[in-house]
Amino acid sequence: MFDIVLDLVMKYTPLEAWDVSTDSTLREDLKMDRSDLYLLRNELSNIFEAEVSEEDMDQVETVMDLLKLAEKYAKM
Repeated sequence: MFDIVLDLVMKYTPLEAWDVSTDSTLREDLKMDRSDLYLLRNELSNIFEAEVSEEDMDQVETVMDLLKLAEKYAKM
């Protein structure tokens, strides 16, 4: 699951994969803006064939948070 999340994150950050850890914050460390997060949410919805809610996505601050969210939707 981490590989899926990392691949998604890498589409929206100017950094290299080795700069990304589970503790990396999406906005500050990975330089993602609101539109990046919106596109990321849409891609997660497509992958898991379930609508990822804005409320769930608003709680995501780090790559680990995103990983936990992905795992939640993978089980649905």
